[in-house]
Amino acid sequence: MIRIFVNQVDFNGVKVSGKEKVADMEFVGLDSLVKLPETVDYDLTATQVNGGVLVSGRLEMDLECQCARCLKKYEYNVKCEEVCHFYETGANSEIDLTPELREDILITFPQNFICSSDCKGLCPVCGENKNVKSCRCGDFKEENSCWNELDKLALSSKKKVKKKK
Repeated sequence: MIRIFVNQVDFNGVKVSGKEKVADMEFVGLDSLVKLPETVDYDLTATQVNGGVLVSGRLEMDLECQCARCLKKYEYNVKCEEVCHFYETGANSEIDLTPELREDILITFPQNFICSSDCKGLCPVCGENKNVKSCRCGDFKEENSCWNELDKLALSSKKKVKKKK
Protein backbone atom coordinates (compact mmCIF):
# COMPACT_ATOMS: atom_id res chain seq x y z
CA MET A 1 0.00 0.00 0.00
CA ILE A 2 1.13 3.53 -0.72
CA ARG A 3 0.91 5.53 2.51
CA ILE A 4 1.84 9.02 3.63
CA PHE A 5 2.44 9.96 7.26
CA VAL A 6 0.77 13.32 7.89
CA ASN A 7 3.32 14.47 10.49
CA GLN A 8 6.07 14.28 7.81
CA VAL A 9 4.20 16.52 5.35
CA ASP A 10 4.79 20.28 5.48
CA PHE A 11 3.75 23.30 3.41
CA ASN A 12 6.82 22.92 1.13
CA GLY A 13 5.77 19.42 0.12
CA VAL A 14 7.25 15.96 0.44
CA LYS A 15 8.26 13.82 -2.55
CA VAL A 16 7.02 10.24 -2.49
CA SER A 17 8.19 8.00 -5.32
CA GLY A 18 8.96 4.39 -6.00
CA LYS A 19 7.43 1.14 -7.19
CA GLU A 20 4.37 -0.47 -5.64
CA LYS A 21 3.49 -4.14 -6.00
CA VAL A 22 0.36 -4.46 -8.12
CA ALA A 23 -0.80 -7.36 -5.93
CA ASP A 24 -1.01 -4.93 -2.98
CA MET A 25 -3.29 -2.58 -4.95
CA GLU A 26 -6.06 -5.21 -5.17
CA PHE A 27 -7.10 -4.95 -8.81
CA VAL A 28 -10.13 -7.25 -9.15
CA GLY A 29 -12.52 -8.09 -11.99
CA LEU A 30 -10.15 -7.28 -14.84
CA ASP A 31 -10.63 -8.70 -18.31
CA SER A 32 -8.81 -11.98 -18.96
CA LEU A 33 -7.16 -10.34 -22.00
CA VAL A 34 -5.10 -8.11 -19.67
CA LYS A 35 -2.10 -9.21 -17.63
CA LEU A 36 -0.93 -6.77 -14.97
CA PRO A 37 2.78 -6.11 -14.39
CA GLU A 38 4.60 -6.79 -11.13
CA THR A 39 4.80 -3.10 -10.13
CA VAL A 40 3.35 0.37 -10.67
CA ASP A 41 5.77 3.32 -10.82
CA TYR A 42 4.65 6.39 -8.89
CA ASP A 43 6.08 9.88 -8.45
CA LEU A 44 3.95 11.95 -6.08
CA THR A 45 4.20 15.13 -4.03
CA ALA A 46 2.25 15.58 -0.79
CA THR A 47 1.72 19.16 0.37
CA GLN A 48 0.13 20.45 3.57
CA VAL A 49 -2.75 22.78 2.68
CA ASN A 50 -5.49 24.40 4.74
CA GLY A 51 -7.37 21.56 6.41
CA GLY A 52 -5.61 18.65 4.77
CA VAL A 53 -3.02 17.18 2.47
CA LEU A 54 -2.96 17.62 -1.31
CA VAL A 55 -1.34 14.75 -3.21
CA SER A 56 -0.41 15.26 -6.87
CA GLY A 57 1.87 13.55 -9.35
CA ARG A 58 1.95 10.72 -11.86
CA LEU A 59 1.59 6.93 -12.16
CA GLU A 60 2.82 4.59 -14.90
CA MET A 61 2.79 0.88 -15.75
CA ASP A 62 2.95 -1.41 -18.80
CA LEU A 63 0.23 -3.99 -19.35
CA GLU A 64 0.49 -7.17 -21.40
CA CYS A 65 -2.72 -7.27 -23.43
CA GLN A 66 -4.41 -9.41 -26.00
CA CYS A 67 -6.35 -7.59 -28.70
CA ALA A 68 -10.10 -8.04 -28.31
CA ARG A 69 -10.47 -8.26 -32.12
CA CYS A 70 -7.55 -10.38 -33.38
CA LEU A 71 -6.15 -11.85 -30.11
CA LYS A 72 -2.61 -10.62 -30.93
CA LYS A 73 -0.48 -9.93 -27.83
CA TYR A 74 0.80 -6.38 -27.41
CA GLU A 75 2.01 -3.99 -24.73
CA TYR A 76 -0.15 -1.08 -23.52
CA ASN A 77 1.43 1.76 -21.54
CA VAL A 78 -0.79 3.25 -18.83
CA LYS A 79 0.14 6.80 -17.82
CA CYS A 80 -1.71 8.90 -15.28
CA GLU A 81 -0.05 12.30 -15.64
CA GLU A 82 -2.47 14.38 -13.58
CA VAL A 83 -3.05 12.57 -10.31
CA CYS A 84 -4.54 14.99 -7.77
CA HIS A 85 -6.35 14.12 -4.52
CA PHE A 86 -7.22 16.04 -1.36
CA TYR A 87 -7.33 14.28 2.00
CA GLU A 88 -8.76 15.85 5.15
CA THR A 89 -6.37 15.32 8.03
CA GLY A 90 -8.22 15.30 11.30
CA ALA A 91 -6.74 12.87 13.79
CA ASN A 92 -5.37 10.63 11.04
CA SER A 93 -1.68 9.96 11.42
CA GLU A 94 -1.36 8.29 8.02
CA ILE A 95 -3.16 8.37 4.68
CA ASP A 96 -3.58 5.29 2.49
CA LEU A 97 -3.41 6.50 -1.14
CA THR A 98 -3.96 3.04 -2.65
CA PRO A 99 -7.76 3.12 -3.34
CA GLU A 100 -7.67 6.48 -5.15
CA LEU A 101 -4.52 5.63 -7.12
CA ARG A 102 -6.05 2.30 -8.18
CA GLU A 103 -9.11 4.21 -9.47
CA ASP A 104 -6.87 6.66 -11.36
CA ILE A 105 -5.24 3.72 -13.14
CA LEU A 106 -8.53 1.98 -13.94
CA ILE A 107 -10.01 5.16 -15.42
CA THR A 108 -7.20 5.32 -17.99
CA PHE A 109 -7.95 1.81 -19.29
CA PRO A 110 -9.69 1.78 -22.69
CA GLN A 111 -13.15 0.24 -22.93
CA ASN A 112 -11.76 -2.48 -25.21
CA PHE A 113 -8.10 -3.34 -25.59
CA ILE A 114 -7.43 -3.10 -29.35
CA CYS A 115 -3.91 -3.50 -30.83
CA SER A 116 -4.50 -0.72 -33.40
CA SER A 117 -7.40 1.39 -34.62
CA ASP A 118 -7.31 -0.31 -38.05
CA CYS A 119 -7.36 -3.89 -36.68
CA LYS A 120 -9.70 -6.01 -38.82
CA GLY A 121 -10.03 -8.82 -36.28
CA LEU A 122 -10.80 -12.48 -36.87
CA CYS A 123 -13.22 -13.86 -39.46
CA PRO A 124 -16.33 -15.02 -37.56
CA VAL A 125 -16.74 -17.98 -39.94
CA CYS A 126 -13.26 -19.50 -40.38
CA GLY A 127 -11.28 -17.71 -37.63
CA GLU A 128 -8.60 -16.37 -39.99
CA ASN A 129 -6.78 -13.24 -38.78
CA LYS A 130 -7.92 -10.68 -41.39
CA ASN A 131 -4.90 -8.46 -40.64
CA VAL A 132 -2.60 -11.21 -41.94
CA LYS A 133 -4.61 -12.96 -44.64
CA SER A 134 -7.91 -12.34 -46.42
CA CYS A 135 -10.56 -15.02 -46.53
CA ARG A 136 -13.56 -15.42 -48.81
CA CYS A 137 -16.11 -16.23 -46.13
CA GLY A 138 -17.71 -12.78 -46.39
CA ASP A 139 -18.33 -13.24 -50.14
CA PHE A 140 -21.04 -15.83 -49.58
CA LYS A 141 -24.50 -15.13 -48.23
CA GLU A 142 -25.94 -17.39 -45.62
CA GLU A 143 -28.79 -19.25 -47.33
CA ASN A 144 -30.95 -20.07 -44.33
CA SER A 145 -30.67 -16.81 -42.47
CA CYS A 146 -33.89 -15.51 -40.96
CA TRP A 147 -32.88 -12.03 -42.16
CA ASN A 148 -32.85 -12.98 -45.87
CA GLU A 149 -36.61 -12.39 -46.14
CA LEU A 150 -36.11 -8.74 -45.18
CA ASP A 151 -33.93 -8.25 -48.28
CA LYS A 152 -36.98 -9.03 -50.43
CA LEU A 153 -39.08 -6.21 -48.96
CA ALA A 154 -39.59 -3.22 -51.20
CA LEU A 155 -39.90 -0.29 -48.85
CA SER A 156 -40.82 3.10 -50.19
CA SER A 157 -39.76 6.19 -48.28
CA LYS A 158 -42.25 8.39 -50.15
CA LYS A 159 -45.62 7.54 -48.76
CA LYS A 160 -48.58 9.78 -49.59
CA VAL A 161 -50.85 10.69 -46.75
CA LYS A 162 -54.43 11.69 -47.56
CA LYS A 163 -55.81 14.67 -45.73
CA LYS A 164 -59.20 14.32 -44.07
CA LYS A 165 -61.83 16.85 -45.01
